[in-house]
Amino acid sequence: MKANAKRTLTPRAAVLATAAAVALIGSTSAATAFADDDGPAPQSSVQLSQKERHLDDTAKDRAQVKADKISQSEATAKALKAVPGTATSAELDNADRNGSLIWEVDILGKDHKNHDVTIDAGNGKVLNQHTDRDDDAAQDAAETQALVKADKIGHGKATDKALKAVPGTVVSYGLDDNDRNGSAVWEVDVLGKDHKSHDVTVDAAGGKILNQHVDQDDKDNNDGDDD
Repeated sequence: MKANAKRTLTPRAAVLATAAAVALIGSTSAATAFADDDGPAPQSSVQLSQKERHLDDTAKDRAQVKADKISQSEATAKALKAVPGTATSAELDNADRNGSLIWEVDILGKDHKNHDVTIDAGNGKVLNQHTDRDDDAAQDAAETQALVKADKIGHGKATDKALKAVPGTVVSYGLDDNDRNGSAVWEVDVLGKDHKSHDVTVDAAGGKILNQHVDQDDKDNNDGDDD
């Protein structure tokens, strides 16, 4: 769930990539701009401190879970009330610029479009919602529909299975395809009672736990990032 792959760009490629990113930001809804530098950040009722915003992944998960006032299931229910459909992912996150703690929930709406809903992690209020309107939105929606069709357990059972395997608090979940065989799986991130981040993969067809491990991202980042 937490992607850490990095690419090294040539100077020219970097300029082109920056220009493309600026153009994309200008064409998308301000609802997603909180993650960037060119739009208003959401104002939630709960904020992380400046220090907490710059912690490594697992330490930040701990801070976020401590500050969070609603569960992933409650956040998902609020999002589904705003946009009826099928929840395909949710993540507890914070806005970099003001530390607002939020749940970001992705929903495949009954209109067969992907919707992003931002929920206040303090009181469950819907802060933002928008429809995916990127150039490849139709293709993304078609891929999501295929995953939802293949899914037989839903996010609720998937997170229950993950929590049975690793007791703790769900900080994110997402419906995805298995890199090895293309089958539908639920990827669930759990902050365990051991205060470690665990990645749990659940088969979306039958609910079987396919894989679980302690997240090594923090260790890898600390070992490889000296600047």
